[in-house]
Amino acid sequence: MDKLARIFVFCLIASLFIACEEDKQMTEPSAPYFGVAGSELIQEFVGESDTKYVTVSTNREFKAVSSDPTWCNVEIIDDKTDNLKITVSDNEKPKRRTAEITVSSSGFDNIVISVVQNWSATITTDKSYVLLTNKHLEFSLKIRSNIDYELELPSWISEKSSQPDGTHIFEFSPISPGERSDNIIIKAKDEGSNVRVAVPVVHRERIKKIGSWLFDDPTNLVKATVGKDLQIVRNTAYNPDAQFLSVEGPSSTNKAVRIPVNCHFLADHGMVPKEGENYISEYTLFFEFKIPAVGRFYTFFQTNLNNNDDGEIFVRSAVPPTIGVGATGYAGGGLIKANEWHRLYLSFKPGDVKFFLDGEHFHSSTTSQARFRLNLTGVILCGGPWTKKDDNEFDIGEISIWNGALTIDDIKELEGVK
Repeated sequence: MDKLARIFVFCLIASLFIACEEDKQMTEPSAPYFGVAGSELIQEFVGESDTKYVTVSTNREFKAVSSDPTWCNVEIIDDKTDNLKITVSDNEKPKRRTAEITVSSSGFDNIVISVVQNWSATITTDKSYVLLTNKHLEFSLKIRSNIDYELELPSWISEKSSQPDGTHIFEFSPISPGERSDNIIIKAKDEGSNVRVAVPVVHRERIKKIGSWLFDDPTNLVKATVGKDLQIVRNTAYNPDAQFLSVEGPSSTNKAVRIPVNCHFLADHGMVPKEGENYISEYTLFFEFKIPAVGRFYTFFQTNLNNNDDGEIFVRSAVPPTIGVGATGYAGGGLIKANEWHRLYLSFKPGDVKFFLDGEHFHSSTTSQARFRLNLTGVILCGGPWTKKDDNEFDIGEISIWNGALTIDDIKELEGVK
């Protein structure tokens, strides 16, 4: 055998020997091991629910059992590290609690992991803030706490009831358009504890239409499309046969009502006064109207519910007719035509009164006279003073009321004016 062949045979035999040794080593099982680092044998938690992971170093199957699974749970994860998951729930009892996790594997001593959960006073709520409107004057707040607590409420909020699960029902008073805010404070009853939670409460109310009457139903001329029905008031001493009549309105699809002399509607507007006031100082009235002739007075509204003095805003008997009253001044000469429909907005805010007719802002006044304050129980619409006989009948196609003073831009938007 030549030299090259001998080398080849030698290498082949060596390779076979090495392969056999490696196969022998692979078939021999490695030494079993099972353990947990000493630093992980005690697991401490605070009062809130939490999860921690422990590494069980082993090449064998193992089991893990909690001594109190009502609050301390254990789960084995299929991994080499962080393969033991320990989860605790909220500690709602005012004391420290402990449990043991027993980790076992066949052929080894059990390993015991001590779990300690401390207690801390907690107060939580189901809402981080509360946003309110006048639409619903009640709201709920669910409070979870492991201590006795008490409430500090804003002056405009009161507690209506509470339930065993911590749900509290509150009620609050309505507001005029605007915003107010405060906090509901939930704090520990124990004076030695500084645990407290503040829940911000914001109450917002926008200007909106709160009353509207279209007079489209001849069988029910007081019917409201927004708000409450009107009340018909007749001056039977002056005209015992006075009748409110259904007449043709501003279009073929709209009806109107004819207001007889010395009679009127009474509207329960339901508006809420500003804080510290017992009257309504800001509002907007809308009238779609038609007068039969110029040179006469026509009254739009009256704030004195006795109706024994002048109304607040008129079509004046001047020729050409104007709109207003002494306190606001009269304006709009030439804008009003007999037997034509007109759309009038009267926006009232002390020191800022605006008149708007047929898409045109035609008058402003800085008056803040008390005569324009609305009574909380209602307002007289479309009727003159009973002590005078110079009131005149006219036709009304629509009346609407807003609970705030509309701006010029607001009215332009409503009327589609750019």
